[in-house]
Amino acid sequence: MNDNDAETGRLDAAARWYSELQDPDVDLETWDAFRAWERDPDNAEAYRQIEASLAIVDQGLRAGRGGASPDAPPEPAKRTRLRMATWLTGLAAVLALAATVFVLANTGANPAPLTYATAVGEQRSVTLADGTVITLNTDTALDVAYTSRERHVSLSRGQALFEVEKAKAPFIVEAGTSRTRALGTQFDIYAQPAGVAVTLLEGSVSVSTSPEQKSLFGFGKATHPADPKAKVLAPGDRLEIADDGSQTVSRVEPGAALQWRSGIVQFDDVTLADAVTELNRYSTTKIRVSDPGLAAERLSGTFPTGEPEAFVANIALFLPVRIERSASLITLVSDNASAP
Repeated sequence: MNDNDAETGRLDAAARWYSELQDPDVDLETWDAFRAWERDPDNAEAYRQIEASLAIVDQGLRAGRGGASPDAPPEPAKRTRLRMATWLTGLAAVLALAATVFVLANTGANPAPLTYATAVGEQRSVTLADGTVITLNTDTALDVAYTSRERHVSLSRGQALFEVEKAKAPFIVEAGTSRTRALGTQFDIYAQPAGVAVTLLEGSVSVSTSPEQKSLFGFGKATHPADPKAKVLAPGDRLEIADDGSQTVSRVEPGAALQWRSGIVQFDDVTLADAVTELNRYSTTKIRVSDPGLAAERLSGTFPTGEPEAFVANIALFLPVRIERSASLITLVSDNASAP
């Protein structure tokens, strides 16, 4: 088999996988088989090309015909997938796609994303066009871009709860170097300064790491749709991905993970420094711990968000501290430390 034949075979297989994965009832066994096939870097590249090409071509075709008639009956999903796989068969079809991608990428076919954000101490819920509800926590910003091929969210900062409505198009959330693919589910993503935490509450998600890559033929940005090392989480799993690429999975109580929606945070044997960092997200009045020894003290408990005065008053009940106030800053000083 020559190189062209091998490339054709990979693209044909990628087209079949793409068609198969659009089924809203796709099961985990199919996902496992797909990831096994995609471990080959050449297969992974072929799939990325198919996905990137179809997304752009679909947008261009819809723009060119002014949208489908609202009275037209929907085409059966099985027939659509068969037609897609047939259409993409062979290298000649892919080369034709390349020309279309070139034209559309230079005519601004990509839809403008919708941006949602909250201020410090604010929470907000938004309902998207498909019925998906996103609840944004304090100081959060995200962009939403929907096409017929993919429902895409980019979380640039903060924390959001996603209650995803089941649909044919996959629901993708990118935050940092993480890419979370929902399979019809409820999950929370927190884009922290040092990494990303994904907590699954209901259903199933597949989480991979996906540094930026150039899209097909060098236009725009694309990310890898699925990673050989992707993790499929179970309800109650919390996956933390650090900036250095290390990953940790722990178990959490779903109810506790959602307490922030009620204006409460719960700490379980964390350092005072970590507790202060979390609480500072919710208020313009910040808490500072000046002594490293004091910052290393550990605590557990439930505290209201947005009430720094109440928090430091509680700390003073069981730790030897002085409370110093200056404008919008509250400083906790060890009572054993010398006064400045």
